[in-house]
Amino acid sequence: MPWRYTGGFTYELPFGKGKPWVNSNRFLDYAVGGWSVNGIVIIESGFPLFVTQTNANSGIGAGVQRPNATGVAATGSGAPESRLNDYINAAAFSLAPQYTFGNVSRDLPNYGPGLANWDLSVFKNVNVKERFHGQFRLEAFNAFNTPNFNNPIGAFQGTSASGAAIGTFGRVTSQANLSRELQLGIRLFF
Repeated sequence: MPWRYTGGFTYELPFGKGKPWVNSNRFLDYAVGGWSVNGIVIIESGFPLFVTQTNANSGIGAGVQRPNATGVAATGSGAPESRLNDYINAAAFSLAPQYTFGNVSRDLPNYGPGLANWDLSVFKNVNVKERFHGQFRLEAFNAFNTPNFNNPIGAFQGTSASGAAIGTFGRVTSQANLSRELQLGIRLFF
């Protein structure tokens, strides 16, 4: 993939014992002190797209054969969600004739759907005694519930008389991540 950004952060809220605000009352320290907000973000571009021809009629005994390019753009523009059924344009390819190799390169100069994921959490630390403390955790994986998609199907079977792809070629048929997941936890340190 051409680029990937990964970042993380932790921010302790400025309330409670040893902090600038609400630091003189023990009860308020238990209520509003010890909180932190945490996050991990991953944003990356998609993986290269590969197109193969399924009938393997070149006669060389190889398991993979490539189709011919027709000169039409292989992919369009717009958000992946708006192109799920035609991420790769079937009109950009034609089946290579028997005993030929096809002229499409190993991978297209286009990329599949990218990825954007945020994992966020809120922690509450509580000191019970000097050597014993606990931590309440609320964690949200894929916090914004953003779908991230796998690459589209690259097995080209040809086109119908109307120019539509035969089979599932060019379609995004699966999601790469899970829906939002929430998790509660308690950790004890002693």
